[in-house]
Amino acid sequence: VEITVEAICPSTISSLPYTESFESDFGDWIQVTTDDYDWTRNSGTTSSTTTGPSSASDGSYYIYTEASVSTYNTSFILNGPCFNLNCVTPVFTFDYHMYGSTMGSLDLEVEATPGSGTWVSVWSMSGDQGDVWHSASVDLSAYSGTTIKLRFNGVIGSSYYSDMAVDNLELFCDCTP
Repeated sequence: VEITVEAICPSTISSLPYTESFESDFGDWIQVTTDDYDWTRNSGTTSSTTTGPSSASDGSYYIYTEASVSTYNTSFILNGPCFNLNCVTPVFTFDYHMYGSTMGSLDLEVEATPGSGTWVSVWSMSGDQGDVWHSASVDLSAYSGTTIKLRFNGVIGSSYYSDMAVDNLELFCDCTP
């Protein structure tokens, strides 16, 4: 069975900057069926107290891992689209919220050859980061001139105090030769 580019990359983003704040849906981001649980799109507070954000960092909606509906120490994976990084210095930024006494870990991973199944973490955070949104900036210059795939891999901690959230995604480049 031949795997087509369309199956590996149902959408490829070539026009930058790219932004996503989950205001109308998951956009180009797709739930993975081989992980343990799905990310949830939400507005306002999460269903658990003393964990998760009380509002979005941008707009009204964000995505998060609802730890109380899952088995602890399990993964939530959300695949992004393929990105054509035909530019000099690609940078991926996003906001994250990791508030809870048993917070797990959140990774941004890159599949340098879409469809290969080989994912490498290019950013990681773990533990309680307080009840605030933080901003991350990830330099993707090592992948300049290629097409890559990104994904978020959230692994919740040992109890329901482990709701982590992501919002306000942007991929931009300095396209000067």
